Formats: sequence, C-alpha cells, structure tokens
Amino acid sequence: MERNTGSMGSQYTTYRFFPDDIPRLAKLDWNSIARRVFIDPATGLIALMTPSSRHETHAWGAGQAVHHTARHAGMRAIALGATRWPLPGDPENTGAEPDACYYLGDTAERWARARQQGEAELDAFERRTPPDLVIEVERSRGDAAKPLFYRRLGVPEMWRLDISGNTREAAMLNLQAPDGPEELTASAVLPPADPAFVLEAVELAVDGRLDELDALIVKRLRKQPNTPDPAT
Repeated sequence: MERNTGSMGSQYTTYRFFPDDIPRLAKLDWNSIARRVFIDPATGLIALMTPSSRHETHAWGAGQAVHHTARHAGMRAIALGATRWPLPGDPENTGAEPDACYYLGDTAERWARARQQGEAELDAFERRTPPDLVIEVERSRGDAAKPLFYRRLGVPEMWRLDISGNTREAAMLNLQAPDGPEELTASAVLPPADPAFVLEAVELAVDGRLDELDALIVKRLRKQPNTPDPAT
C-alpha cells in the first residue's frame, strides 16, 4: 500500500494485488472509503482518491469550459460525471472513474436518441460506447496508469490539468495514437480548445466569471478558419 498527497491536496491510496484477486476484491464497496476509485484487473491496481476542495472546484470549472465551448460551437455535450468505465469482459465493479467525462457532437446525439428509446437501450449504448473526452484534474502517482487504461477502453482524448501553487499545466493526449498516448497541440474532439485556452477558461469558470468565459470562447471561435459565427 502507498499513500500520497496530490499537487492540489487530494489524498491518494494505492494498493497492488495479484490480478486473480481482483474479482473478489471488486465486490467490496470501495466508494464507501473514497470518492474516486480505479480498479484495473489487468494489473491488480486499486487506487482510491479523496478530492480536495481545490480539486473539485477546478474539475467543475473544466466542465463549465467544456459545456460553454460546445454550446458556442453548436455542438451537443453530454456530461457523464465520474461514471466508472469498465473494459468489456472485465469483472463487475472494476474500471476507472475520471474526474469528468463527456460525449460530444455525434456521439452525444446518438446518446440522446438512445435515451429516447428507454433505459435498456441507453444502458446498452453506454456499455458499448466510451466517452469522447475524459478529464483528470491534479497530478499524482495514483493516476499514472490511467492513460493506458483509457486507451484500452477506446477513449479518443484525455485532458490532464494541474493548477496548484505556481504550477499551471494542461496537457491534451491523443490516446489512440499508433505508438501510444501522445500530446496534442490542440483538442481534436472540442475545437478550438488548446492547453492555454483551457487553463484560461477553467480559471474564469472557477472565479464565476462566466460572461468573460463566453467572450473568450467567441473570440477564439471567430479566429478559426471556415468556422460559422458562434452560437449565442
């Protein structure tokens, strides 16, 4: 067992077990111990995380940045929060819980159609369809294995944020790059977002300056080539 404190004050506890032990251990109610749980049966990893207030406000801010950008770009966004995502065929109750995740654009439209058809169709859609974007806030050794897990799940893109003290970092990862996750200079799933834009947008959202956030997004969208006027 290893315990450490993340860069934003969240508490992480990591356990390593034999992979054969995971189906039995996954039956325990790990969410009664920690708010975020990552159980990877392939590696025997169980990682628990109790978020700090700074972590939660910045995770919320990232969500606001996503939703406001999508709205102005005329793109539907469906927030799935900290849903636990298992790999197909993995034991029940295993998987990763991102700080935030989203269906965007066409995937969000298909999710909405599935929802109209009832809970059974919606559940089936979510089981076979990974999110378009996952977001992890805060730097910690407890999250080091997540990019490869999300890659195996089929998630196209991941954002990693760390805004603590003098540190202001955002990285966007193409999880499905041929040689493994690689950094992007700009988002492929939510144009016109890039790391610098996301950092500014999250800070505006956290401060409650949503009018300024909207203005930032509209300005950025108008700079994009072949882009219609942003939705208002």
